[in-house]
Amino acid sequence: MIGRDAYFQTLSSLLKEVGRGIPRLVIDLERIENNIDRLLELHRAESVRIVAKSLPCPTLLRHIFSKTGHERLMVFHLPFLLQLVEHFPGADVLMGKPLPVTAMRHFYSQQPGNLFDDSSRLQWLVDTEARLRQVAGLARELGRRISVSIELDVGMHRGGARHEEELGAILEGVREFREEIRLAGFMGYDAHVPKAPFPRSVAHALERSKRRYTNLLDFAWTQYPDLEEATWCINGAGSPTIAMHDESSPLNDVSIGSALVKPTAFDLPPLKDFEPAAWIAAPVLKRLPGIKIPFIERMPSHKRDTLFIYGGKWMAEPCWPDGLRENPVYGRSSNQQMLTVPAHSGIEVDDYVFLRPAQSEAVLLQFGDLCILHEGKLVDRWPVLESTGY
Repeated sequence: MIGRDAYFQTLSSLLKEVGRGIPRLVIDLERIENNIDRLLELHRAESVRIVAKSLPCPTLLRHIFSKTGHERLMVFHLPFLLQLVEHFPGADVLMGKPLPVTAMRHFYSQQPGNLFDDSSRLQWLVDTEARLRQVAGLARELGRRISVSIELDVGMHRGGARHEEELGAILEGVREFREEIRLAGFMGYDAHVPKAPFPRSVAHALERSKRRYTNLLDFAWTQYPDLEEATWCINGAGSPTIAMHDESSPLNDVSIGSALVKPTAFDLPPLKDFEPAAWIAAPVLKRLPGIKIPFIERMPSHKRDTLFIYGGKWMAEPCWPDGLRENPVYGRSSNQQMLTVPAHSGIEVDDYVFLRPAQSEAVLLQFGDLCILHEGKLVDRWPVLESTGY
């Protein structure tokens, strides 16, 4: 296996040849493929749903689908939804958050005239009885039947039905509006689980979350069996807990996105076998000896030198060369960010430094086309989704 220094030195040299001299977002395709292999050791391919906001690149999504064998998406953003159903007319889509009815209406007025069947392949998310009634009104207005899934609060407390009374009110609405609404399933997100303060409480939080999900499902199956037209989609998990769900889980549908590129926010014990696969690469514009801070120029530099890079202030942590750090006194800049390195570091002007994103869903949209690294070569540039203009 290539060493860390050799990996980034090679990548810096490649970018100096073909990187256009501007900050880029690099995706290591081999590492993503390794992460997919790890994912498929945990879950059946047909149960895996890819979160588009965390991997907002159609070509990357297509590559992932070629490995899983299924086009299954979770989508959170109206502009992404419109683009993705055009790219993937056969995809199965679950919305990851409730959208305003105004946004839903816009989708139906703008959706591409291809083979995408929204009545069977698109599940809008509803979190309350009031929102369900809004969706039923839209369905009557459009003269079509709309599929929905119900959001459940399984412990994260970010909305959704918390108990049987709230879930029952929504299900009663589905029964009342059965001509307008089709119940496709349920979604319960449990990203709070790995943030429990102690290992034992993490296990307890997971079991409590699964039990709450199971109890709400039992209520729906027992009290509203007439609403189950086919097997319900029972969605949950997500990158923080994807490795925690096994045969004991009530889920038949699991979501993952960020773990396939593993930003720093996903350095979690359950994801220890997943590898980082995304890097921000920025050219060094200036290297200055020592560290000079305005008004305190005589502050000791502790044998460190100053770099000013092209761009900065990203949601990311300095990664390479070794010892690369921000200077909290000088501050951060989105134009020419100051970083410091040990004085013995060999980094020079026009070399690239590397930062590791803290998240993928916002950062991957900031650099234009993604630079694709495969087998030690930069092989392509893949465009990202447009996030505005719809």
